[in-house]
Amino acid sequence: MDDTPSYPPLGADAIETLASIAPVARQSVVDAVSDRLRGDILSGRLRPGTRLPSERELSLALGVNRLTLRASLARLEALGLVTTRHGAGTIVASWRERAGLEMLGTLVRGLKLADPAWHDLVRSAMEVRRILAAEAVALAAARHTDADLVAISECAQVLSEHVDDPIAFARADLAFMRAVCKAARNVGLELFLNTFARWPEEHPQLVSILYDDCARVAALYPTVIDIIRSNDEATARLIIRQALEAFDEAWSCRHPSPPAVEAPGLAAAGSGIARSDADVRGGRV
Repeated sequence: MDDTPSYPPLGADAIETLASIAPVARQSVVDAVSDRLRGDILSGRLRPGTRLPSERELSLALGVNRLTLRASLARLEALGLVTTRHGAGTIVASWRERAGLEMLGTLVRGLKLADPAWHDLVRSAMEVRRILAAEAVALAAARHTDADLVAISECAQVLSEHVDDPIAFARADLAFMRAVCKAARNVGLELFLNTFARWPEEHPQLVSILYDDCARVAALYPTVIDIIRSNDEATARLIIRQALEAFDEAWSCRHPSPPAVEAPGLAAAGSGIARSDADVRGGRV
C-alpha cells in the first residue's frame, strides 16, 4: 500500500505565485565588488579625493565586466561613498560629510570584525545610543504620565522574556526605548530612534554581536523605570549615561579592537589603480 500523501492539484493562482518566485541567490558578483570597494573606502585604503581608474582599468583589475562594475559603483554612489564628476571620472567621497545617520548600520556591515575601522564605527554607534538614551530618559522623567509608566513597564516585562534570543531582545529593547521617547514628548528623539529600529531586520549578525549579554542589560531596566518615576531630570541623565558607558566599556573588553594593519587594497603604492584628485587637476593622468 502506498503511504505517500496525496495533495490537491494546484490552482491557477498558486501556479502563478510560484512562477513569480525566483530562487534565493547567493552573493552576486555585484555584491562582491561593491563590498570590496566599500571596505577599501571605509578602512581608509581609498581616501577621500582619490580618483578611481577608468572603467576599463578597474574592471580588468577586479576581474569583472563593465556592467558589473557600473552596478557596483552605482551602489557606492547611493551610499554617498563615491561621486561621479564630468570629465574627472569616479572620485572617492568623504562619507562623513555625505552619508546620513541611517547609513551607519550599512557602513558597519561593510567591514569585518577583525578590521579596526569596524570597531571605530561601532564605538560611534554606541556613543550615539548613549546620547539618545540619556536624553530620552531624562525628558521622560520630567514629562511622563502614569499611562507612560504602564507602557514602559509592559515593555520591560517583554524584555525579560527574551534574554536568550539576541534579535528578539533587540526588538523588545527598541520597543522599550520607543515607549520612553513617547514619554519624553519629543518627536525628534523618536525619529532618531528609527535609525536603530531597523537594525534587527537589516543587520541581524551585527545585532547579535552587540546584544551578547542580554541578561545583564535586562537587569538595568527596573532601575530605568524607577529613575523615570523619580521626576529628577538631571539625575536621570547622569545615571543613564554612566550606566551605558559601563556597559559599552565591558562590551569593548569582550571585543577588543585589533591593531591597525596596513593592507594592500586597491590603493597600494605603485599599483597605479588609484589616482589622487590632485593628479587629475594637474593633468598627470
